[in-house]
Amino acid sequence: MKRFATRFVTAASMFVAMGLSSLTAGTADRIPVGNSPIKPLTNDAVSPLLLRTNGEESRVVATPSVLRVRTPKVVDAVMADLPGVEVGFTYYDFQTNGAMANRLVYTQDGPDKYIQMVWMVSKDSTRDLTSRIPGFAGNARGTHYTFLDVSNPDSPQLGVEDWQKVETSRSGWPSLVQFKDGLIGFPSHPPVRFFGNSGVGDQPVQYAEVTDASALCLWPRAAADGDGNVHLIYNNNLGSDAAPSNQIGYRRSTDGGFSWSEETLFTGASAPEGNMPVGLGGDTYAVTARGKKVVIVYTDNSLRTLSRTSTDGGATWPAELARVIYSANWTDIDSANNEWGTFEVRTDTMPTPNGHVDAIIDGEGNTHYVMGLVPGYIVRKDTNGARSGTIFIMNDKESLSAAGLGYRNEVDNFVYFMGQPSGSTWDGNGYIMNNRFFDGASRWPQLGIDAQNNLYCTYGSWKNGDVKSILADTTGGNQQNEPDTLAQVDALNGHIWVTYKPAGVNIWSTPYDMTPNGVNCQYPSLCDDVVNGRLYIGYSASPTPGDRVTNLETSAEAAKVMFHALDVTKLPVVNSVEPEPLQADVTIAPNPARELANVRITSKNQGFVKVSIMTSIGEMVMSSVSPNETGTFEVSIPTQALAAGMYQCVIEQAGARSVHSLSVVR
Repeated sequence: MKRFATRFVTAASMFVAMGLSSLTAGTADRIPVGNSPIKPLTNDAVSPLLLRTNGEESRVVATPSVLRVRTPKVVDAVMADLPGVEVGFTYYDFQTNGAMANRLVYTQDGPDKYIQMVWMVSKDSTRDLTSRIPGFAGNARGTHYTFLDVSNPDSPQLGVEDWQKVETSRSGWPSLVQFKDGLIGFPSHPPVRFFGNSGVGDQPVQYAEVTDASALCLWPRAAADGDGNVHLIYNNNLGSDAAPSNQIGYRRSTDGGFSWSEETLFTGASAPEGNMPVGLGGDTYAVTARGKKVVIVYTDNSLRTLSRTSTDGGATWPAELARVIYSANWTDIDSANNEWGTFEVRTDTMPTPNGHVDAIIDGEGNTHYVMGLVPGYIVRKDTNGARSGTIFIMNDKESLSAAGLGYRNEVDNFVYFMGQPSGSTWDGNGYIMNNRFFDGASRWPQLGIDAQNNLYCTYGSWKNGDVKSILADTTGGNQQNEPDTLAQVDALNGHIWVTYKPAGVNIWSTPYDMTPNGVNCQYPSLCDDVVNGRLYIGYSASPTPGDRVTNLETSAEAAKVMFHALDVTKLPVVNSVEPEPLQADVTIAPNPARELANVRITSKNQGFVKVSIMTSIGEMVMSSVSPNETGTFEVSIPTQALAAGMYQCVIEQAGARSVHSLSVVR
């Protein structure tokens, strides 16, 4: 018996809100406020970005209609070669400020198999007078719902010919969840409302208004646990537009989304631990659930990736449970006894989390995390022992060439580099059209998992050499409030990459490029369930690089919204078997290194020690073997011969191995 869904729609309060994140962070406790303005990004010179740390029974449709989607004319013929099924189009082609939301769920009813899908869409090309964003004017933008029959995995059949907007006012940013009976629900903003349907193919209706219209609560994300509880997180701007305080709010529903608990804040002064740094901003967080376990992962404005876990379906979130998943380990100065007056010093440069995060729980109950990385450093100011500092991140070509993703799981203390830009290393050629403040070169990662606990990840980057010559505004940053300064550039087309990690090892496959050259593909959303030998992926594709929210000078053109069932056998095979961990004390200094890095290994076992320096795609660039089988082995790495970027220092002895990161800077 399917669940019954009460059908009602409340009058939506009119609320004007830009579909853009305020990624300027609020005051951090660990890193005091810096007051300098945000510096524009460029792609050719080192230009660090300043982070200011301040009623009817549900029915499954068994035989969906197969009809063509009515889409506007799209000029590039290569668009016809896109993998998958076109489900619709949108003129508002911006889908996330950081982490990509879950937009697909898998539903099975006997032999019938379906994907239910939502997307943020505007069919109106009109530009908003103030923001100049196509598809933003009026009430056109909002969540659109469709479904696909995937009973034949090689030939998905579209179920809705012309999908329609769900909300009655301008809305968007849906995050899809599914209940055990196959019904779906999703939140959207503003304010945060929750919607659901009564069966596959039924248009969702509003269940509840979760947050008050007067509260600036935006960019919601949701997950449903094994008991049907819905867990909702969002960005609560408790400050003002001029000085935002980006708090991460949480609410829980125990009746499928019809009523909601009071708000809990996981950041700021109201955090369970007491005074904590605020969040980084919209879409820099994710939530996942399995059984009674609920996990929230987010980046705060001291640029740490943290995780919170509830083991009773969100009923309790005890104090002191925030766990640092990854934080840049900058080597700082100790000036507690400063007698020299005022001075400034720059720390070393380290891989830094940027808010592009996701998490998923496997069949054994272990949590897996992925996060985007960018190089970052701190400029410290010391005045007779009173210390302050400001975080900078590097968005220049050289720094981004090898800055990909980091993977971590809750039973391992190591962060593993994966998801490389351009599938290997970016060669630095071409112009990045929509490189937002914290994007990096590998962005919008999403995780999926199969019944064997093999882990999969989709992400967006670009491909070396795939460019299109266009006029673009090269002033950098968020360009809504700047005059267009146009230049002819070789703009990089976006590509969607897929990588996977077999269960039980920490080796990720060489990334697979699922998109053709000559078309701009972005914003991949991967279904959590990898079943039937397929990865179910939603994405957008357009003829012109960039997006029409970040790049306002480009034409108001429609982006196709696509669905693709990717055969997992197309992914590169991972043949390696992970060795036993090396029992040795290892130090690498300095790290990052400019001219020379010294590696010191003191092993507890016997056997010759081999030290190898590998690129991000596993190419060995140098190696050395110890002269003896016991004792301490030291080797100097001439890093001046290496290009700037991230490398792996692999240390092997008697079949055991450890891997350490080595950063080379210039």
